[in-house]
Amino acid sequence: MIRKHHTSTASYQMFFDYLTSFHIIEDQDFNPKIAGILTGYWCNEGEEKLHHEREVCTKTWFITKGMIYLTFTDQDKGEVVLTLFRAGELAIIPDSFMNGKPATCNIMACADTELLEITKAGRNRIHQLFPQSLTLENAILAQIPEKGRERESLLCLDAEDRMVRFFELYPELHPYHKTVRMLDKHIASYLHIDKSHYSKYKNQHYPKKVEKSWHTPFFKAKLPCTLVL
Repeated sequence: MIRKHHTSTASYQMFFDYLTSFHIIEDQDFNPKIAGILTGYWCNEGEEKLHHEREVCTKTWFITKGMIYLTFTDQDKGEVVLTLFRAGELAIIPDSFMNGKPATCNIMACADTELLEITKAGRNRIHQLFPQSLTLENAILAQIPEKGRERESLLCLDAEDRMVRFFELYPELHPYHKTVRMLDKHIASYLHIDKSHYSKYKNQHYPKKVEKSWHTPFFKAKLPCTLVL
């Protein structure tokens, strides 16, 4: 990741709005202190691993652009995508970040993702200064299991319906107006669909659009040939 030395005001405001949606802290010093513990980063053109499985995760990330996903290693299937975090959400592994347990999954960022990073030390400092922030933290953590329920509801559908419903839930990944650079193999993994079947369903439901050409090159046009004597 590349550190952003000039994180936009809009990115900070996006994070403050996210916190306010869970719990409002009236102290006027809260937002400036929060801003002081945040570090902005931009991920390069390729996907980046933010955290390795089997290591304790001491950081969490608020996504201002792009997407973060969690993967685990299956002995038979290899890398499996487990959870998605989109822009406007906090990506966290609760057991590891909160309790110091080794993480059971990797944390990956899609290409061109922008983040605000929070370290555990910074989070502890905020709790010392603003004890009421514990209520805020608990409210955020309480909604994390919803990620698992979302995927479970998708897996109850057949494969084609699963894919269609997924693109309704994540329009930023829709084939016709994709704004997040997540690879198809990772989307297929999240949906628990074989890559070849995923490509087949995708091409059937969302065929590639062919742009019409209104001009025929002169060298391809069939013109009558006139013999001049």
